[in-house]
Amino acid sequence: MPLRSLSSAIRSRPGRHVRWRDLELRTHRTDLGAYRIHWAEAGAGEECVALLHGLSGSARWWSRNVQALAARYRVLLPDVVGFGRSRVRRHTFTRVPEIADVLAQWLDAATDGPVNLVGHSLGGHLSIHLTARHPERVRRLALVDATGIPRPLTPRHVMRFAYDVAPPRRWGDPTFLPVIVGDVISAGPFSTLRALRSLLWDDVRPLLSGITVPTLLVWGEHDAFVPVEHGAAMRQAIPHARLLVLKGTYHNPMVDDPAAFNAGLLAFLAGEEAGE
Repeated sequence: MPLRSLSSAIRSRPGRHVRWRDLELRTHRTDLGAYRIHWAEAGAGEECVALLHGLSGSARWWSRNVQALAARYRVLLPDVVGFGRSRVRRHTFTRVPEIADVLAQWLDAATDGPVNLVGHSLGGHLSIHLTARHPERVRRLALVDATGIPRPLTPRHVMRFAYDVAPPRRWGDPTFLPVIVGDVISAGPFSTLRALRSLLWDDVRPLLSGITVPTLLVWGEHDAFVPVEHGAAMRQAIPHARLLVLKGTYHNPMVDDPAAFNAGLLAFLAGEEAGE
């Protein structure tokens, strides 16, 4: 679809005009040894929903989803360790499993019981490790275009990947690009590269069969970063998991079509059928 047509199509979708600074949020800071996690929360429901953003992102990536979720749940929005305001004192991302353990400690400090865990991209990767290592902390799990299945690193595959993700053709909603670019600049190249190296060499497939909590995989139909085939593979490996593919969306479906994303996620959290 041409960029102008894509922009016009996305402009008509409800929820896309919600801005982070317009949300009613309560902000916090939690110190965990060498790590400091900055996080926000909204809503006051009995159950909690924790939203983990992706590589070089921030909690702002969920701005179009907070209001719908906060109407029913207490929503927790951390800047994942190494990104946003959650800078790492020793200036390194460290390994994915270790960051998952830090996030589990943060959940202990922020909540009194298990949470509904939602992770996008790297946040989904971390969510898989957190759920596998600390299953008692997770009530339900939603993985959104999650990384974790390594891609071949041969020159041919790298060149094909570079072509597939060339901006702005495959980046989805063009109005969200300033947020993406701003967060990437804030994270800096070293944190991004260290995190990228950690996730590229980490394979979650041995963990998937051990996930026993209800699981929904949400994928963008046109995701070139993490293709929908990865979502299908995860669905096959996770017992009783379901896959919801959102038409016309890319790597950030919660941004590209927040109405469809919110409806599918809320149905899943309520115990209703979502996906296939």
